[in-house]
Amino acid sequence: MASIVEILLEIKNLKEEIKNTHLFKKPFYTTKEAATFLSVSVSYMQKIVASKQINHSRPTGKLIFIKRSDLEDFVMKNPIHSNDDIDSIVADNLLIFKTKSQ
Repeated sequence: MASIVEILLEIKNLKEEIKNTHLFKKPFYTTKEAATFLSVSVSYMQKIVASKQINHSRPTGKLIFIKRSDLEDFVMKNPIHSNDDIDSIVADNLLIFKTKSQ
């Protein structure tokens, strides 16, 4: 039989999991929530916000809010294409170049 400490630890883990699951449904995030969403530290998230690398809002002058869509755009800011994507892009461009030169 599980001890009280083990049960309390399991309850704490479940609460954190529920909190994180709910987090992914929100349209706006605080700096701390945004850091959790991106799996980065809060200090790194603050650095991103301070350097204006991501759009954010300070409606009261102190608390920072970041749109979920802005976080998603930030993550995809510098995509690395797969070899298949590159082959497809090259083939499309060659086809366009060929039709223009005729």
